[in-house]
Amino acid sequence: MKISHGVVQGNSLTTIYYHNSSIVVSNGQQVSQGQLIAYSGNTGNSTGCHAHFETWLNGVAVDPMRLL
Repeated sequence: MKISHGVVQGNSLTTIYYHNSSIVVSNGQQVSQGQLIAYSGNTGNSTGCHAHFETWLNGVAVDPMRLL
C-alpha cells in the first residue's frame, strides 16, 4: 500500500507499507495521522508477521531518519 503525502519541503513524499494481512482504507481515500490503515501480516517473501515500511522522496527510497 502506498500513501502519497504530497509535496513536503519541495519534495514528493510517499510512504509504502508491505506484508499487510488486510488493508482497511480505500484507494484515493484521505487518511489522518493515527488512523488505522492496515493490519500487519506475513504475506509475500516474509519470515514472520511484521510491518515493512519505506519512505520515498521524488521516487527514490530514503532513510526516514533524514525527515525528522
